[in-house]
Amino acid sequence: MHWIGTGVRQWPLWLVTFFAIVMFVLQCVSLGDARIDDAFITFSSSKNLALGHGPVYSHGVRVEGYSTFLWMVLVALPLIVTRGAAPLTMARVMGVPFVVLLGWAVYRLARSFGASSLVASVCVLLLSFNTDLAVSYLMGMETLPYVALVVFAFAATVQSFAEPRWQKWAAWGGLCVALMRIDGFVPWGTMLGWSFLRVFSRGDARSIRRFIRTFAPPVAVYILWFMWRWHYYGLFLPSTYYAKALLPKLLPRQGIEYLLGEATGAWLWCGLVAWLWLLWRRRLGAALVGAFVVIHWLYVVAVGGDWMPYGRFLLPTVPFLVVFLVVSGANATIAFFRSRSRLRWSIPVPFVLLAAMMAVRTDHRFLNDDFEKNKLAGVARETSNVKNYLRAAEFLSQVVPPGGRLVTDYGGVFGYYTEGSVIEMWGLANATIATRGSTEGVQPIFGRTCPACYPELQPEYFHVIAPMVRKEPAFSSPNEVIANVWQNDTIGRYIDFKGVFAVGRALSPETGEALYFLQRRDERFSAARRTTGRGLIIEYPFETTLADGMLPAHL
Repeated sequence: MHWIGTGVRQWPLWLVTFFAIVMFVLQCVSLGDARIDDAFITFSSSKNLALGHGPVYSHGVRVEGYSTFLWMVLVALPLIVTRGAAPLTMARVMGVPFVVLLGWAVYRLARSFGASSLVASVCVLLLSFNTDLAVSYLMGMETLPYVALVVFAFAATVQSFAEPRWQKWAAWGGLCVALMRIDGFVPWGTMLGWSFLRVFSRGDARSIRRFIRTFAPPVAVYILWFMWRWHYYGLFLPSTYYAKALLPKLLPRQGIEYLLGEATGAWLWCGLVAWLWLLWRRRLGAALVGAFVVIHWLYVVAVGGDWMPYGRFLLPTVPFLVVFLVVSGANATIAFFRSRSRLRWSIPVPFVLLAAMMAVRTDHRFLNDDFEKNKLAGVARETSNVKNYLRAAEFLSQVVPPGGRLVTDYGGVFGYYTEGSVIEMWGLANATIATRGSTEGVQPIFGRTCPACYPELQPEYFHVIAPMVRKEPAFSSPNEVIANVWQNDTIGRYIDFKGVFAVGRALSPETGEALYFLQRRDERFSAARRTTGRGLIIEYPFETTLADGMLPAHL
C-alpha cells in the first residue's frame, strides 16, 4: 500500500500538472483553427517525400523552401498513410508528443536547478499561460517542436553536470535541435562550447575521451546531412535565408525593435532579472542557460526578427525565462521563511508579482493591451487569409495543369493544393529570386523580388491579388485584370502582359463566383470554353474577337 501513500502526498503535483494541461487545451480552443500559409511550404515538401517524389517543393521543384528538415520529415510520416491529405491536422498530431516533451523538459530543468517537484510543476503551469505557444502548435510549423527540443537538450546538459550518463541525451538532443531548424547551430553551439570548456578546463584525459566519444558521432551525422542537403539543393543554406538576408541591412533597427517589443510586451525581461538572482546563488546550470538566452537574443537582433504574430523567434528562450522566474521566487520564499529577520519580508514579493505579470501578459485571452490585441488580430488575419487561399486553390487546381508554371505570392497553399510548378514570388521557395533578387517595392521582412528574373523563369500563369475569388461581374477589361496582378508594374518592364498573356476566368455557375487569371499564349493555349470535372467553367471573356473570325491586334 506504499504507492497509495505516495500518491496522496503527491496530489498537489498532479493537481498543478492537470491545471497546466487544461490551460493549454483552453488556449487552443480559444484560438480556434489558427493557420498560416508559410507552414504549407514545408508541408509541400513533406507531401512529395511521403508520395515518393523526394523532398522537393510544389510539382517537382528542387528547392529548399523549408529551413526545418527534421520537421519536414516527421510531417511526411503520417502523410504516407493519408496519401497527402489533411497536412495541418497531421502536423498537429505530430506536435502532441513535443507538447508533452516540452512540459517534461521544463520540469526536469527546474529540478536540476534545485527546485522541488511542486515548484517544477508550477513552472510548467506558468508556461501553459503562454498563448504564443498555443498559436505555434495550431499553425503546424516547427516552432513548438523546436522549442521542446531546445529545452530538452539544455535540461540534459545541465543534468549531465551531476550525472554523466545524461551526456548522450544532450549530444543527440542537440543534433535534433540542429536538424529541426537550420539555425539550430545557435543553441547546439552554445551547449557544445560550454561542455567543451568545462571538460577541457579540468584536464582530465578520461573525461576528454568520454566527451569526444559522446559528441563526435552526432557531429559527424550533422556534417554528413549538411553536405547532402548542400549537394541536393545546390545552395549552402536554404532559400529562406537568402530571401531575407537583406533585412538587417535595409532595416537595421528591425531586429532590436522586434526584441524590445516582445521582451517588454510579454514582460520577458522579468526572467532575466530572476536569472541574476540565480547567478548570485551560484547556479552553474543557470549560467549556461542564461548565456544561451543572451546569445539567442543577440542572434535575433542580428537577423532582423520576424513578422509572424506569435513571437516565433523568441519562443525558444521563453521556457527558460519562466524557469528562472519561478525557481528564483521559490528560493526567495524559502529564504524568507527560514530567516528570523522581518526585514527580509520583501524578498519573495517581487518574484511573485513578476510571475503574475508574466502570466497575465503572455496570456492573450484576457486584459489585453494594444500589443496583445495586435498579435491576436494578426493570428485572425493569417487564418482568414489561408481560408481564402484554400478556396482559391479549388479554382486554380482546375486551371493550372500538372507542371504549369504558376506565379504566386502565396507559395504555401498553392504549392500544396495545385499541381503547378509554383514560382514563389518572395524567393522563400525560389532559389533564383532568393539569390539574385532585391527588395524593390517589397517589405524585406517577407523576402525578395526579382522582376528581371521572370523572362528566364518562363511563367505561364498569374492570378489576381486577394480577394482572388470574387462575385461576378468582377472585372470589365483585360487592363483591369492585369492591374490586379501583384508586381505587374515591375514585372511588366520585362514581360509584355498584354501581348503575351490572355485573360481567363474559372467560373462557378452555382455560386456566381470567379477567379481571374493570366495564361500565356503558346502552342498549347486554346480560348475554347470548357467545363472541368468539378463543374467549373474555364473561359476567356476578353478573347471574343476570335469567335468572329478576327485575330487580336497583338497577334
